[in-house]
Amino acid sequence: MSSQIYRLAAFPLNLILLPGEVIPLRIFEPRYKQLIDESLEYSTRFGIPFIKGNLITDIGSEVEVVKLVGRNANDDMVINIRGVSLYKTIDYFPVLPDKLYGGTVSETINTDFSTTNPDIAVKVKTLKLNLNTELGTLIVSDSINMLDIAKALMLKAEEKYKLLTLSNRDDREKLLLNQLSFVEMIRLQERSLENNFQLN
Repeated sequence: MSSQIYRLAAFPLNLILLPGEVIPLRIFEPRYKQLIDESLEYSTRFGIPFIKGNLITDIGSEVEVVKLVGRNANDDMVINIRGVSLYKTIDYFPVLPDKLYGGTVSETINTDFSTTNPDIAVKVKTLKLNLNTELGTLIVSDSINMLDIAKALMLKAEEKYKLLTLSNRDDREKLLLNQLSFVEMIRLQERSLENNFQLN
């Protein structure tokens, strides 16, 4: 897939939304109320540059508003947003001309993070991870997209950032295997506690 360069309105947050993920978001700052009002009026997408520490990183999520949940008397909003794609920031502008909010010049990131690692496939099946809203745990090809696993594991933003910035597939697989093993250990401990409780 060839990368595209495009401009996006920017709403920097300590958040990475992978394609397909949906979350609620509360909007209360005037600059972002303006951004969301325009996004709702013109059905435009915007970007969420990921903030790590107090710094804006070069990784961002392109998102779309899927629902305006509600507004209060102060015109604060709650919206649901969905991840559309991921991008790398080429340039960031804190404030755009005639706007309260900023923007980015961005380049799309290829989201084909496929793996054929059999250890990963076994753990995904063992944990019965829901990788697909239609197929659930069913794996229909030899490869699995590591981003689907990251979504199913509900990785924290910092963990997603690490996965996205690792340039080597082996390193990405290692990171995911560690996460899968951790979830497996937690589930085994929970089962053990349940069994002990039932025996008492």
